[in-house]
Amino acid sequence: MNSILTIAIFLVGIVAVLLTIGWLGFQIEPESFPPHPEKMKDAGTVDVPPDIPGPVKRYYEAAAGSHVPVIRSAVVWGKAKLRINGIWMPVRFKAYYLPGQAFLRNIEVTWFGKTILKVGDSYLNGEGVMKIEGLLNMTETGEKIDQGQNLAMWGETVFMPSVVIADTRARWEAVDNDSARLIVPYGEQNDGLLYKFDKKTGLISNVSAQRYRGQDDIKTPWLIEFNEWKFFHSVKIPVRFELIWEDEGSPWSYWTVEGVEYNVVINL
Repeated sequence: MNSILTIAIFLVGIVAVLLTIGWLGFQIEPESFPPHPEKMKDAGTVDVPPDIPGPVKRYYEAAAGSHVPVIRSAVVWGKAKLRINGIWMPVRFKAYYLPGQAFLRNIEVTWFGKTILKVGDSYLNGEGVMKIEGLLNMTETGEKIDQGQNLAMWGETVFMPSVVIADTRARWEAVDNDSARLIVPYGEQNDGLLYKFDKKTGLISNVSAQRYRGQDDIKTPWLIEFNEWKFFHSVKIPVRFELIWEDEGSPWSYWTVEGVEYNVVINL
């Protein structure tokens, strides 16, 4: 009996050590992606339309002024933490945007600073893709992924605010003194996101929408909560934000932007 108990204690100890090592590996942040080699090019400005809802107008005044720099492409990079199967994992990311048209985001999940998973999410030519490579390999496509990725692309135009006043396919609708709805194209139809604005700063406090989560049969309320803003190239953008599925009750990811370049050459 004593020998069996000794073996059991030994095995439990081994499992505990392995779990501790696994946990420690996810506490180490990866190195950042290097800054984008090409620097921003000036593409002029676009005036804020006089007929947009009041809270949207205040946002533009706070983030860019009445003459908003035109952004035709963008590269955004930084770090994040994602909750995957209940485990918080550190990542680094770099995202490429053709505002209102397409995006591609490369994410690397790391363990002890080494890449163990590569995640790519994109919306290209009207089609969304979620792809994972490494210890786990899977790819998700289809109409539900298309809808979710289209909303993600438009929700992330906070990095490129000129697009939602320069692109005639998108339009603002008034809701109340502190919120407005952005109607965006989705194939031959439209979709929408609700923006709420901070009363003191005029900046966006959060963006929400009804979005498919993977291949779920019904849409789920999805929220981007913005926590901190900073100027990059005369445009104030969120540099700390979190993503939430409403039915989960707490964020599943936290993101920190480290660098941005605009109007650079991007091949998507």
